[in-house]
Amino acid sequence: MEQKVEELKKDIEELTQLQGLAIRQRVKDVLMMERKKWEGEMSALMQDQIGKSEKAAGSTSGPKRYVVELTNYAFDQSDAFVKLFVTLDGVQKVPEEGVVATFTEKSLNLQVSDLNGRDYVLVVKNLLEAIDVAKSYRKLKTDMIVIYMKKVKQGRKWDCLTSTEKKVKDIKNSAFSDLGDDSDSKDPSAGLMNMMKKMYESGDPDTKRMIAKAWTEAQEKRDEAKMPEL
Repeated sequence: MEQKVEELKKDIEELTQLQGLAIRQRVKDVLMMERKKWEGEMSALMQDQIGKSEKAAGSTSGPKRYVVELTNYAFDQSDAFVKLFVTLDGVQKVPEEGVVATFTEKSLNLQVSDLNGRDYVLVVKNLLEAIDVAKSYRKLKTDMIVIYMKKVKQGRKWDCLTSTEKKVKDIKNSAFSDLGDDSDSKDPSAGLMNMMKKMYESGDPDTKRMIAKAWTEAQEKRDEAKMPEL
């Protein structure tokens, strides 16, 4: 197992060098796809190796690494790519094979292994639009990981990163637009409250977190609108 991991490390390092030398885009794409495949294989082998080591060591093993969920990142886009900027102090010290970004058409999974005794993970599901998996990649910079997700529909602007954020944003905007000055009218947001409640009860943790935030902001906006001017 360890020998296979070492061989894969060497293969990935050499393939990375070849990527830097490639000139034609088709060749670059082929090398990138092959590198992603090898990185995925490397990640699976390392996870399997860690699992077996922990099982063998049992209670006598050293302290386990904590897994930290990454939730803060900056979002930007161009006509061709959606970009995430994930700040993580010292990440440039992690070997290339220790920072693995796995993509599907509508999701992203970033794993950083053994940075100062901790593992880090960023999972983004339900992307607003489809991405080209083969042309999506990540780059390591000083204290930062930049993730490039290639848009399938080039030139199309994303209003937000995920479809979940889009739904919550639309509901929040509707709640704001329904705020009126007529204090005698029936509360126009009652229907929206019921809708958000149903979405909250059936949603995943990310959905619940964003709905709670949106509803709090809507409530604050409503209270401000009802406050008499001094």
